[in-house]
Amino acid sequence: MKILLLAGAVALALTPFGTTAQIRDRFGRAIDPGASAIVDKNGNPVDASNPLPVQPSGRTEAVQLIAASASTGAQMLLGGRYAFAQACLNYNGQAISLRYRGPDGTAMQTAATKSSADTSLVEVPAGAVIDATVPSAAIGCNASMTRIPQ
Repeated sequence: MKILLLAGAVALALTPFGTTAQIRDRFGRAIDPGASAIVDKNGNPVDASNPLPVQPSGRTEAVQLIAASASTGAQMLLGGRYAFAQACLNYNGQAISLRYRGPDGTAMQTAATKSSADTSLVEVPAGAVIDATVPSAAIGCNASMTRIPQ
C-alpha cells in the first residue's frame, strides 16, 4: 500500500503544471476541457451560445371536457396552470367532478367537485390525462380547461 501511495505521489510530482488529459466525445472528437460536456443528437456541444430548442412557455391550450351535458372523454394536457370553468343550468343537487388518471394508469381519481358555476385555478402536471363527469340529473352542463401562459 505504501508503495502505491509513493508511486502516485511521484507521478503527481513529475506531471508538469497546465497539462490536461485529452477528453473525447462519443464521436472521437477532442473536446476542450472548458467546453460543455453536454452534446445534442448531432454531437455538437450545448452551451449558452448553442442551446437546445425548447417549447415556448407562452403556449396556450383549451380543451372542452363537457359540452351540452355530454362528456368529451379524457384529454391529455401540456401541463401548467389552467382555469377550470364549469356551469350547468340546473345541477339538481349533483356536482361536476374533475378527474385525473391515477398512478395505476387506468383508474380516474377525483381532483375536485363543483356544485355551482365557477372558474377555479388548477395546477396540472405535464402529460396529465383528465376528464370531467357529467351529473346524470343535471341540465345544460359545460366544462372546459384553458391553459394560462406563464
